[in-house]
Amino acid sequence: MSRFSHTHLVMVCALAMGFCLFSVPAVHAQQTADQTCLECHEDQMLPTSNIHHRIMNFELVGGVRSGCETCHGPGGAHMEEGDPSKIFSFANATPEESSQACLTCHKSLQAMDFNLGDHATNEVGCSDCHSTHSESGLVKPDPELCMDCHRDIMAKTNFPSRHPLREGKMQCSSCHAHHGSMMQNLQTHERLNDMCINCHGDKQGPFIFEHAPVAEDCTLCHDAHGTVAPSLLKQAEPFLCLQCHESHFHAGREGLTEPKDIPATGWPSENPFGEAGWRMAYLTKCSQCHFMIHGTDNPSQTVPGMGKGIIR
Repeated sequence: MSRFSHTHLVMVCALAMGFCLFSVPAVHAQQTADQTCLECHEDQMLPTSNIHHRIMNFELVGGVRSGCETCHGPGGAHMEEGDPSKIFSFANATPEESSQACLTCHKSLQAMDFNLGDHATNEVGCSDCHSTHSESGLVKPDPELCMDCHRDIMAKTNFPSRHPLREGKMQCSSCHAHHGSMMQNLQTHERLNDMCINCHGDKQGPFIFEHAPVAEDCTLCHDAHGTVAPSLLKQAEPFLCLQCHESHFHAGREGLTEPKDIPATGWPSENPFGEAGWRMAYLTKCSQCHFMIHGTDNPSQTVPGMGKGIIR
């Protein structure tokens, strides 16, 4: 028993010594290579706040310290001949090549869905937005970076009704997952509405009397990037509502200028405002009466609505 234990101890010590003899020269060689790179590429020295700089100095990857060659590949031939084609360069790489180099390490968390996102589909690589050697890791700050490509969205952020991007109270990344997502590149894997509810919790419900578009998709009525109509509505009231609902009080219609003899149909209670009903339906906002438009737990007292008028 003691002989076995002694043999086992010798094997463990031998493995430990072998690891030390392997790892120390490797680390030293990596440090020398980095210093050699900086002799020509001094402007590419990583800032101390850069995440790659911290990893390069404090972590071991497979027993070897991460350095320039971790991303750019073996640099021996490049250093000997000075030929740029002898080393991997992000500036000359295709979007797919640059992204695959990054995804070698960034395989989880936010980047795990990158190949499913619109950026990868439209041949936008990691290096188009990220600068590995910068302090922040981005070519430009968010949202300025996003607006360079998404010009149509930039125009919407200047509309009268908009989210406070220009004031710096939120960014594109507050809602969007730039590295890809299973849900329309949003910071959620459940429903689109969950993004809106993060800030607009009073609209969540559940309500006894629900407005169907609210439960289905907020963007049926709202454009989150900005609109001319108030409250981020795609159209002003009542025209937005009239896309799904017919106008009220249609039993006794009246022209906009002069009364016209139009046969009245339906129950008399459908037209409580008489001849002015048609004018009121088009010249007022639906939410003046139906102001609990996102849903309510209290039934309305109108008989035709069967308690679903979302009035109070």
